Amino acid sequence: MKKLITLLSVSVLVLFSIAFISGCKKAEDPYAGYTLEREQTMIQEWLASMVTKNKDIDTTATGLYYILETEGTGVTVKAGNTVKVKYIGMFLDGSVFDASSYYGDGTMTYIHKDSNTRMIQGWEEGIEIMNKGAKAAFLIPSAKGYGPTGNNTIPRNTPLIFIIEVVEIK
Repeated sequence: MKKLITLLSVSVLVLFSIAFISGCKKAEDPYAGYTLEREQTMIQEWLASMVTKNKDIDTTATGLYYILETEGTGVTVKAGNTVKVKYIGMFLDGSVFDASSYYGDGTMTYIHKDSNTRMIQGWEEGIEIMNKGAKAAFLIPSAKGYGPTGNNTIPRNTPLIFIIEVVEIK
């Protein structure tokens, strides 16, 4: 009789577990339905909000949007230059995902277009219009960012804003 009660208890536990597990649904990926049309809508809304703030928006030949906040002096950044920058990386809603102020002296130094320190395509394109002292905000479409795979805290297919200030070019 004791074995029968134990068997029934285990059976009830197993059935309960199966019912519980089958009732649980996997959380839906908020970016599963992401489309290029949705991204374009987000970008157009952000651009419109900048226009209402009287920001002067420029575009590179490849479609990278930027707002030059401060003009610098001297030569622009070229491949092979050692560049020291201050930066903030944000989503279009303004939430920050990374910033140079999180690290050491508040700057980041890298060799531009060096294979050991690859930056996203939008960063590499955008910074080449900048010189020492320049500060700009770049709207980087996902195709020039982390694309369909994302990266750590960056969801896939996410347009990004980078505010970059060039501190030094060597």
